[in-house]
Amino acid sequence: MTTKPIVTLTDRAWVNSQQAHDLRSTRIDMGWPKHVSPFSTLIAAMGNYWHPGCKEAIEAMCQFTWEAGYEVTFYEEEDACYAPYDSLGIMRNSAYYRALQEGYEYLLYVDNDIQPQPDTLVKLLHRYVPILSPIVRYADGEAHGLTLPAMESGKGLAMVSSIVLSCLLFQTSVFLPYALTRFWQDSLGAGETYHFDKLAMTGHRPFVDTDVVVTCVSPPHFPLDSRSR
Repeated sequence: MTTKPIVTLTDRAWVNSQQAHDLRSTRIDMGWPKHVSPFSTLIAAMGNYWHPGCKEAIEAMCQFTWEAGYEVTFYEEEDACYAPYDSLGIMRNSAYYRALQEGYEYLLYVDNDIQPQPDTLVKLLHRYVPILSPIVRYADGEAHGLTLPAMESGKGLAMVSSIVLSCLLFQTSVFLPYALTRFWQDSLGAGETYHFDKLAMTGHRPFVDTDVVVTCVSPPHFPLDSRSR
């Protein structure tokens, strides 16, 4: 038995569910910019060295997002590192190249050690800001010298100057100035602060959605920690 597609009158878009139809209507009602596939998201995992339960948590988030009417694709970026962390910039660049080439509106970077709740991506998408992270808290309860895990939850959006990359959502348009070059440099010598200072030069600042919390099951590792090993 075939189901007749639902036709969205604006731009005559054929969609396969009432949820997808409602998403298009929401965009119109909110006055947000149009997109051929509203809220479509490419989820790029940086490698495939998954901690127990983390890949399954990402897949559950994908399933929830798709059932809510969103187009979502999840893939693992091939590990390009020969020494610890030495090619993460190349991997992150490859992800946004793909997102731009394939026409996604959003790109979600995820590390192999996070456990989001199923509704995490849907909540982040509806903030509709160019760069957004949930609060990332570590499973051991420590902040490890970072400010993000210590942020108070339930306070809405907060603009910050820099942020960890464990679970980070971008509108792909942020990367349009770098479509023919590269934005991310490899992490040895170019950390988060460097990259967000670079984004600030184009008028972009990252936000944290303090109403969304994601667990990171392993403590942070800094590239220079491995230099002498």
